[in-house]
Amino acid sequence: MTEIPEHLLKRSKERRAAIGGEDAPAATASTPSEAVEATDAPAAAPAAPAVPAAAAVEPAAPKPTPVRPEVAAALRRRKIPYWAMPVLAALPLWAYVYQATLEPPPAGEADPFVLGEQVYGGCASCHGASGGGGGSFPALTGVLETWPDYRDHMMWVRIGSSGWPADTYGATNKAKAGGMPAHAALTDAELAQVVLYERAAFGGLDPTSEEYLALVEIAEGRLTFEEAGLGDLSTAAGVDPSELAAG
Repeated sequence: MTEIPEHLLKRSKERRAAIGGEDAPAATASTPSEAVEATDAPAAAPAAPAVPAAAAVEPAAPKPTPVRPEVAAALRRRKIPYWAMPVLAALPLWAYVYQATLEPPPAGEADPFVLGEQVYGGCASCHGASGGGGGSFPALTGVLETWPDYRDHMMWVRIGSSGWPADTYGATNKAKAGGMPAHAALTDAELAQVVLYERAAFGGLDPTSEEYLALVEIAEGRLTFEEAGLGDLSTAAGVDPSELAAG
């Protein structure tokens, strides 16, 4: 029997292993020098840890704009109550309704001339309803000639013949008969009202004259007898100025 050399058998097995027909022969043991080289080789570096995906970065919130001082003061200021505006809006309407409920005074009630006629009612028994006088009571139709200044007329009615210092009275120098009573209880307004009535109703005083308007001022309380002062005849007769504040 012929012996096949070892190297041929080894080559045949390597060929069959390359073709896939048979397992390749076990690798030959490495030599000591190869083992040393394998030991001296550096160890493989450890795998780097997986880096997590970067988280989504949210944009930073913008810094608040500083509030201006006047705006801050306005924000701190107390606000108008919500109910105030409807009330203010309805106020003109309320005023109109309120005014409509007021009853106007009777015609002529506040007219100084009409009020003077009422005061004169106490004088009509002597001087007559039409101012014509009678007996020892003089007529008032010539009152403007007797008393050219309304202030002297007012003083004569206030203090009467007993209080008049002179022996005569008026611009016509009539003798005092002693029958003119004093009317010290009349207020300045009432005194002006009755004198206005006598001078306008019986003497024909012009309603547009300064004298008429001055009497109206006193009759309405806008001027006092003391502020009007004494007339020339009263001063000449020696009337005490304190009489102006009487009544």
